[in-house]
Amino acid sequence: MLKPAILYKDQIEKYFREIYYTEDMLFETGCCNENWTPNISDNTSNDMFQFAIVDSEDECVGYISFRVDWYASNAYNFGLISFDRGNFLVGKALQEVMNKLIYEFKLHRIEWRMVGGNPVERHYDKFCSKYNGTKHILHDVIKDVSGNYHDNIIYEIILDDINNDTKVDNNESNGNRYKRVKVDGVYHPLYKNSL
Repeated sequence: MLKPAILYKDQIEKYFREIYYTEDMLFETGCCNENWTPNISDNTSNDMFQFAIVDSEDECVGYISFRVDWYASNAYNFGLISFDRGNFLVGKALQEVMNKLIYEFKLHRIEWRMVGGNPVERHYDKFCSKYNGTKHILHDVIKDVSGNYHDNIIYEIILDDINNDTKVDNNESNGNRYKRVKVDGVYHPLYKNSL
């Protein structure tokens, strides 16, 4: 379940402090010497979203944040971390956020970045593929404290065709075929592919 991060500010900041100087911080911030905690504000803006991911016992198991550029219709600058590795609620919360961005906000584009080597990469690859997104790899961008280079990976999903409700499965109109994707048991338009 997603709840406003401000309600769990102390717990979230404590967890971030516990991962200072670790590989987890590298994967969260994209650099090895920056020990960072999110700036969780009492007064939120209309373009910054910050949520605690909470289990049924009201324990904070993760944190997710992102920004929305309403003019460009773009979600970006995602931050996601699990405080309880392997907890399925974190993935479920991410899916809830993405569904809100796609089907409620009807944004044009979603973009997020990741440091190469992050264990979540295969899940991001599947998610990006699910929405016919693109994965861009900038090689050897980040150097860790051991001298190893890591890639900077950028994912993007363009959503215009997903949010157009007029297209139907295998509908041919003006020479184009529209494909659809099944999400949570419901088919949604995905993209068009010229024949």
